[in-house]
Amino acid sequence: MDGSSAINYPSLAREVHCHLLSSFTLQLWDIVVTSQSEVEHIWPKPWNSFFKWLYLFLRYFSLATQAFHQFAVPHLNSGKALESGCFAWYVYTAFLAQAHTSAIEIILACRVYALFNKSRRIAIILGSLMTLEYIILVIVICGYFRSIPLIPYCILSKPPNQIIYHAIAVVVAQSTLLGLALMKHILARRTGWGRTPLVSVLIRDGTATYVIICVIFMFIGAFCELRDERVIITFFWLITITSSCGCRLIVNMQRLAVAEKSVHCSPITSEIEVELSFQYM
Repeated sequence: MDGSSAINYPSLAREVHCHLLSSFTLQLWDIVVTSQSEVEHIWPKPWNSFFKWLYLFLRYFSLATQAFHQFAVPHLNSGKALESGCFAWYVYTAFLAQAHTSAIEIILACRVYALFNKSRRIAIILGSLMTLEYIILVIVICGYFRSIPLIPYCILSKPPNQIIYHAIAVVVAQSTLLGLALMKHILARRTGWGRTPLVSVLIRDGTATYVIICVIFMFIGAFCELRDERVIITFFWLITITSSCGCRLIVNMQRLAVAEKSVHCSPITSEIEVELSFQYM
């Protein structure tokens, strides 16, 4: 007898659907409560602004995918999905999760890059870490996703525990981003501008994002290590949480950039000016 026969898949499917609907509802609520900030700080930016498009991706592309999941997941759990459709779902979730994680990392990397006065070495380090995440992800997909057992409830298949290596790569990248920001903060305090609003926002947002992303990927790693069928739950929450965090990171910096621009008497170093220049791209 297959060990999977002892698993109550209908109950797990209901649990997954509850999380799917909850994450979608939270994302809708987040859009409503932040709509005023979006109108004030995002829509006035030109359409050639990289951060405007990144915001729209995190906000509305994420919303569209979560809406799509409301229809896709019941079909995948109906027992009518083809094997190719299930495999496509596994690949889709892996790359979509990575895309949202990368969006957060790009925002934080631009801040760190600016704080280090556009250091080429910093750009290479951060770019290499983010590229490594994709390399590991592709290796895991090509090497292990085909071995995922096919069952009628295809989104509840046991995940390959090799995904933990990708989760570790994400945590390393996030730790590097936070570590560099903290190092610059310490150096800045010695020169007298470590307590400026901009640096405070960088450290506050960076630390909060680090904790949130690390907790999510620790859960992903734990689910995969235990071969828990409910790992898909972390995917739905990852989309919602990265959407919320990324949009707030962009809005917070844009809000501060506008405030700094209106207060010409505030002393701003060249490093700060570089950071502000990113907000008007």
